[in-house]
Amino acid sequence: MQRAQRRLTLLLSAVLAFAFTMLTVTPASAAPARSNGSANRVIFIHGFAPGGEHDCSEYFRSARTHFANKGWRGNLLTFGYYAGNTNCSYNYRGSRDKSLNTVAKVFANYVHDNYSRRNIKVDVVAHSMGGLVVRAALHHTALGTPGFPDRLYIEDVATLGTPHGATDFPCPNWWQQCLDMKPGSPFLRSLPNTMPNSRRTGMGTDWTTVSSFDDAIVSEGSGIAGSAQHEVQYDDGIGHNELRTIRSGRYKSRIKHTARGNAWSSWTQRVSPVEQARLAVLFQSTT
Repeated sequence: MQRAQRRLTLLLSAVLAFAFTMLTVTPASAAPARSNGSANRVIFIHGFAPGGEHDCSEYFRSARTHFANKGWRGNLLTFGYYAGNTNCSYNYRGSRDKSLNTVAKVFANYVHDNYSRRNIKVDVVAHSMGGLVVRAALHHTALGTPGFPDRLYIEDVATLGTPHGATDFPCPNWWQQCLDMKPGSPFLRSLPNTMPNSRRTGMGTDWTTVSSFDDAIVSEGSGIAGSAQHEVQYDDGIGHNELRTIRSGRYKSRIKHTARGNAWSSWTQRVSPVEQARLAVLFQSTT
């Protein structure tokens, strides 16, 4: 009887020791490591819809085709936020009158519930107002705002023509999303100058903001407003929507890296906006 009790005690001790070791070596809260590569899921977020609807598949057809043709291995997903949307990987049935903070909360919880809580990191490519959605999602998650998740593992973000510094483009004031994008709006004032990240929960987020001097909706300054690790400007006839569709050729542009002295490069012929977005989420540091 005593021998059986000793064996049981030894067995329980071994099990407890193994469990303690596993908890010590691989804590459940450990963030995924940053790395280069095309294995991450990429979530594409569309911009404002004057008519209250987008076809998510069509909106990002050029970009997703380009990523796939270049051998991207992770899933290429779309996130939408209008009830009238079609063909979105995930769609929140919202409206133009839903505040950007409301949409950001939905997006943050979508990413957390499907990926971050499982220690899966993702990348984000956002066009126009979509960039404000991911910016607010990361900011309020880091701030601990009620209703937002406790963590987001978003490794890289590339925004194309996002009004980080507002837009003066005519947009009806009776829609909340238009009000949120106006100069001096409470929404924009609530966001910090430095682009937010997931570092509070163990993973930093690398930001690349892209703008064009020929964007008639978002100025070249607004598209890179705030402090991102990498900022890119085009001056070659590229319009607002072309920032999300032009995927080949070389165009007059320049780039600035905060880690390299925060000085603009000389104007030169560089890759297309969509290829720039792909490189931004492919590498830990945009080239």
